[in-house]
Amino acid sequence: MKERKIIQALQNLSVYELNSFGKFLRSPYFNQQETITSFFDQIEKAIRQKKVDDIENQALWLAVMGNTPYNNQKFLKLSSDLTRLLEEYLAQKEFDQQHSLKIQLTIEGARKRNLDNLYNGIISEIDRLEKKEINQSSDYYLTRYQIEKNLFSLKTENEKKSEKFEITSELNISNISNHLDIFYVAEKLRHYCTLLSWKKMYQLDISMAHMDQIIQFAKNYPYKNIPAIQIYNTIRLTYEEEENIDHYFTLKNLIQEHIHQFPQEEQREIYATSISYCINKGNKNVIAFHKETFDIYREALTKDIILQNNQLSPTTYRNIVPIALRVSEFTWAENFIHDYAPYVDEKYRNNAVEFSLARLEFYRRNFDKVLRHLHRVTYDDVWYNLNVKSIMILAYYELDEYDALESLLQSFRMYIKREKSLSEDRKNHYLNLIRFTGILMKLSGRDQDKLKKLKEEATAAKGVVSKPWLMEKIDELIKK
Repeated sequence: MKERKIIQALQNLSVYELNSFGKFLRSPYFNQQETITSFFDQIEKAIRQKKVDDIENQALWLAVMGNTPYNNQKFLKLSSDLTRLLEEYLAQKEFDQQHSLKIQLTIEGARKRNLDNLYNGIISEIDRLEKKEINQSSDYYLTRYQIEKNLFSLKTENEKKSEKFEITSELNISNISNHLDIFYVAEKLRHYCTLLSWKKMYQLDISMAHMDQIIQFAKNYPYKNIPAIQIYNTIRLTYEEEENIDHYFTLKNLIQEHIHQFPQEEQREIYATSISYCINKGNKNVIAFHKETFDIYREALTKDIILQNNQLSPTTYRNIVPIALRVSEFTWAENFIHDYAPYVDEKYRNNAVEFSLARLEFYRRNFDKVLRHLHRVTYDDVWYNLNVKSIMILAYYELDEYDALESLLQSFRMYIKREKSLSEDRKNHYLNLIRFTGILMKLSGRDQDKLKKLKEEATAAKGVVSKPWLMEKIDELIKK
């Protein structure tokens, strides 16, 4: 039973959401089947007591249906019905957060039922909403378009023909058009930015129609003053004119000024774009961008933007630590590792924590501690295999543990050559580290000619894992 979709979904809900879903099920408007509520109660109890693995179909049936003989078909129907109600609950929760959408649907409902007497109340609610609405994403303008469109339709033909009808104030066609145009331009730019990011990673022969006109619109009034258009047009420029770092700093200022006006999911998307740009610059040895990357990560963490459903992905967790270490924020990195570990899924947590602590100790030059942490990492995927062994190579070299290093280089070389999931380019990056380290460990300060030749080869190599470290070690021996 534990592998069923409904069990997995309910386990991912917070305690607050489990309570809320229980209330939802007890509302006769949404659910009139007490057996479904009882079915949920039993599952919820097992989740709270951390006994999900003990759930058995027959035992669950007995707790819900009493002495009624077990019927697998009906049991599956109970599970299916609870899943359907959970989906309805999730939709309702999202709806509750969409105040503009509620207004739009209220107008739509009133118009379809000819409830003209609700008109003034709805107008007042729209006015109140406008004063407190901070959302300036493209979706906001789409909803505003739909509201204005329904307001226009709400006025009956008789009202439009009456003497009291003032065409200049009552006809809101210009508002309808303006909001639709803003949504269209902003949304086209947003998806165009997504396409540009994909093209950086994959060979894609995809284009979007009318982008020349869209870009021209974005440069002119009134569109150039709309936050969503400003931000996505600037993101576009960071992709298309990557070498012009002024675009990044323009984007940074726009984020500072307007990011609070976007839904959290979109905030996360915008921050991710900025981080990606900075990491790319840092990888090209534009050193100042290491600090930029760190500052963005720290700011996003402070604002709880990186967390999604109160969780932090293991990849993001692992990526933040080396950024902090590169700018010598060792204490901050250590606090982050411990403070944010609970937000990483429990099944990935130990590896992420131990690996991150190993990185921290490497920067602190505590190489014995590096190995201690790495030995606690379980090699449950290729990523950890590659990265743990790469750091072990560096640590063994620093500790002059050449016998262990020689053995590791040989076994790692065989692993790389046999691993089918790696591209040839990526294999060569690791094989270069293995080859150059193997040569380096056999040289001393007396081998100046060989060291200089090694430096030339390593410098010319297109890809070498941990290349800065390797170059540093070569230079140290040359200076001796």
